[in-house]
Amino acid sequence: MKRIFGLAAIVAGGVLALFFPDLEFGWFKGRPLGIALVVIGGIELLESTRRRKPKGFVEELRDDLGLGSRNRDRDEDRGGSRGRDRERDQDREMVREFDQEVEREARKYRDYPDL
Repeated sequence: MKRIFGLAAIVAGGVLALFFPDLEFGWFKGRPLGIALVVIGGIELLESTRRRKPKGFVEELRDDLGLGSRNRDRDEDRGGSRGRDRERDQDREMVREFDQEVEREARKYRDYPDL
C-alpha cells in the first residue's frame, strides 16, 4: 500500500511541478506542491522497501518516546527491570515521606482556621 501511495504521489507531484506550475490550489501553487508530493512519495517508497516488520502508528510513537520494545532491550542491558523497580520504590518512599511531612505541618496549624 505504501508503494502504491508513494508512486501515486511521485507521479501526481511530477505532473503538477512540470505541467501545471502556476495552477493554484487555495494557498498552494502547483510547482511547490508538486515538489512536496514528490518528496513525500519518495519517503513512502523508501519506507516500503525497508526489510523489517511493519509497525503501527502507536508502536512508532512508543519507540520515539522511549517506551517501546526497542528501548526495553537497552534497559535490560543497564540493569533491566530491577533498576526500574528500585527507582520506582525510591520514588514511592519519597512520596510517602513528603505526605508524612505535610501531615505533620497540617497538625501544627489545625487550631488556626484562618491560615
